[in-house]
Amino acid sequence: MDTYKDNWSACLLYRNKQLIRQLEDYQKVTALVGCSSSLMVAMGQLLCLHQKPAYGIVRDEAEWHSLFIVIDLLYGGCLLETLASFCLSAQELRLCYLIRARLTNKTIALLFNITPRSVLKSKQRIKSKLSLSGSDSFDRYIQQC
Repeated sequence: MDTYKDNWSACLLYRNKQLIRQLEDYQKVTALVGCSSSLMVAMGQLLCLHQKPAYGIVRDEAEWHSLFIVIDLLYGGCLLETLASFCLSAQELRLCYLIRARLTNKTIALLFNITPRSVLKSKQRIKSKLSLSGSDSFDRYIQQC
């Protein structure tokens, strides 16, 4: 009898986790339904960054701001608020947001028209500004903020 209850409890817990994930996905989608045209453009830009990255996809500050909003909506939280106290430059914030969106160094390099090695050096500079230790993963830190 106890085995039956344990199996039933495990099934219910598993189904509960599935439903929670579905609800979170639904909440993200409903948050995006009432989006302005600039946020829709930013979603398209993010999709292009993942599928066909190229220099010049994001053209001006307004588009970067919209992209930041979309990344915050899709990946949770507000990275800008979390990093505000570290005095990062606009370019450094852009890099952090692109890392948050799980873009590779090569993709980021294409977007910024720099080398992947330059992306690594930028990450190291930001990592030191954030006072992360050498063993800390910068990408993981940014993705979990």
